[in-house]
Amino acid sequence: MDEELILISEEIFQNIIAKLTLHLRFMDIALNRYTFAGDSVNFRCDGSVFHYSPITVIKMYRNDPDSLTRGYLHVVFHSVFLHEHFAEERKISLWNLACDIAVENVIMGLHLHFLERDADEEKKKWIERIQEKISVLSAPRIYHALEDMDSDEIRLMAPLFSFDDHDRWYHVRNVTGSHDTLFGDETKDDSSAEGNNRFDKASHDTGEKKEGEDPNASDTEIQQVRNSLKDWKEISEKIETDLETFSKEFGDEAQALVQSLKELHREKYSYTQFLKKFMTTGEKLQINDNEFDTIFYTYGLRLYHNLPLIEPLEFSEVNNVRELVIAIDTSGSVQGETVQAFLQKTYNIFQERENFFSRFRIHILQCDMQIRDAAVITTPAQFNDYIRDLEIKGLGGTDFRPVFEYVNEQIRLKQFRKLGGLLYFTDGDGIYPKTKPSFLTAFLFLEGNKDITVPPWAIRYILEREDIYAYQSGQSTD
Repeated sequence: MDEELILISEEIFQNIIAKLTLHLRFMDIALNRYTFAGDSVNFRCDGSVFHYSPITVIKMYRNDPDSLTRGYLHVVFHSVFLHEHFAEERKISLWNLACDIAVENVIMGLHLHFLERDADEEKKKWIERIQEKISVLSAPRIYHALEDMDSDEIRLMAPLFSFDDHDRWYHVRNVTGSHDTLFGDETKDDSSAEGNNRFDKASHDTGEKKEGEDPNASDTEIQQVRNSLKDWKEISEKIETDLETFSKEFGDEAQALVQSLKELHREKYSYTQFLKKFMTTGEKLQINDNEFDTIFYTYGLRLYHNLPLIEPLEFSEVNNVRELVIAIDTSGSVQGETVQAFLQKTYNIFQERENFFSRFRIHILQCDMQIRDAAVITTPAQFNDYIRDLEIKGLGGTDFRPVFEYVNEQIRLKQFRKLGGLLYFTDGDGIYPKTKPSFLTAFLFLEGNKDITVPPWAIRYILEREDIYAYQSGQSTD
């Protein structure tokens, strides 16, 4: 490649960065984060290196410099929102479009005249349609909204919102496995860290290759991806802080950006971590890795061949599911598909990490104004069958009290000995017990019911659509 063309291109990028920085001071670090490589036909970026075609850059800048300026900001916002690190296990075409819509919405919300394009009006019409389904235009929420749209509509929108090629994102995904690998194992017991942001766990990096990471990737390559994530996480948090500082100056012009950053950084338990509150402590037949001394064990094997010096301990003290009540509000507004997705998500979390004791009892109750169905689950197979054959019963009003009466009666009959607690899945108001129960209780509300209050003795947890449908959607790729 002609070195002169590369030098001209990099000078163009510096001019673009300077212009954007002048108008968006809070974006200064983000705009200057990339290194440039003139080695590509299309624009593409993995969060660290911005690949481009020098000839394309020069032609675009000569014909319409603001178009290239907007395109560069488009790519930067992908990194600010960590889109390349959330690309796993989703349908590629929908995830690409969802991310493009998210960043274009933010750019249009900045109301910078030199970034405005003729196609913006058409984009706004599509965005208004999506906003009828979701409140916050973040990429994960847009993704789920797009799943319900016609394939022809998807094909119309894709070229309208796109700028860069996202193929480098999926290289990031293949190197590191899932985003859980990057953000830390959310299933590790950390009950003292209520409200912890999952991004904070990424900083506790041991440098060791983790489960799900590409065994063929070099340690250097994996560490580069981890470092890039850490850097962009810090950059996005700084942007949010700076926007709060400059709020009077920017007014409502950066509202879409502020809202998207708050969605990205909001502190909450993952549903996986939340469920650990309802597990009980006990011994389980398995090697206790914390107490097992592998040095003497392997030394014995080397010295005496098949004779270890110390046998592994057979029991570990763990927090698992032993006894739990799951109540389903079957009032008229609850949809069977949503209930099934909630139960499937809960079951998958328990099953995925083998979080059941060998003997357990889970009572699943359906209740509107009274209990309509009560099932006792004692094996994973029964749980699976219940979800598969689920039939919603009830569809009347909502009274929470019968479930509490049922649980109290089971405790009196000694059917429960170490009850983990009650999970009550509901989407609306109901009649609560007047007195505090003797067991841990949580009301799980669907997204959109955030203003509903619960008694002071109960835990209130908001389940978003993405939370409960995570195991049912996005499993295919193009």
